[in-house]
Amino acid sequence: MKKLKALIDVTKPKQTFLLMVTFFVAYFVASKCLDLKFVISALATYLAISGTTALNMWLDRDLDAVMSRTKNRPVPSGILSPLECAMYGFTLFILGIAIGFFVSPEFVLILFLGLFFDIVIYTILLKRRSPYSIVLGGFAGAMPALAGYTAASGFSILGLILAGIVLLWIPSHIWYISMYYEEDYKKAGIPMYPLVVGMERASWAIVLAVALMLILVSVLYVLMPLSVLYLIASISVTAFFLYKAVKFAINPEREKARAMYKLASITLATIYLSMLLGSLSS
Repeated sequence: MKKLKALIDVTKPKQTFLLMVTFFVAYFVASKCLDLKFVISALATYLAISGTTALNMWLDRDLDAVMSRTKNRPVPSGILSPLECAMYGFTLFILGIAIGFFVSPEFVLILFLGLFFDIVIYTILLKRRSPYSIVLGGFAGAMPALAGYTAASGFSILGLILAGIVLLWIPSHIWYISMYYEEDYKKAGIPMYPLVVGMERASWAIVLAVALMLILVSVLYVLMPLSVLYLIASISVTAFFLYKAVKFAINPEREKARAMYKLASITLATIYLSMLLGSLSS
């Protein structure tokens, strides 16, 4: 039972669930139905995300062992061996890719790019070396939304906009939590942007990203058949998040960063759920 829980934990269920929400909504707004292709592509995406996350846990096991926030994760705590975690992650990802071929080659390419940006670009090349790691690594988090739209309707600018909303959300998701756990990241020697340039400068960078996200949320209403319900809900929650981000940037405090991190997740979830409701009522 302990081992089973560990196998679930290395896939980061909460994070994976949020990414699957972006996949599900993107698929639905593109197709207006949930068919067999949805089931196949959703399973492929879930397995690819879970496998990539487990491989990330395997590669980051030395960093996780140093940080108090992550030292009890399955690999550094010894519940799973590094080999078990690596083989588990690799197996899940390969299964996801294999199933993805029943959807389309471009869908499979997007799943592969998710792993490439997360594992190769972010984890291996940039995370331990550059404060700008998530600028490129963040593309991984945007891939499920792009995969959902592409699976349903093929590759298009609308899918890129849906992915772009997630991409612009990622700095708030990553940088706010790194502000809160500043000492952990320092101990692990991870040069996160807020640690290198300071909380204030990083906070204003987040403000810029959220402002651009607000623009994309608005553009999506113009380009897609979504009801005014989407516009009101998505603009309201994003504008509120922008207001809170500006307020935080004016007077950044480490203790308040955790609340901003949670607000970021609520904001993205609300934007995507409002897309779903806006699509149903259009």
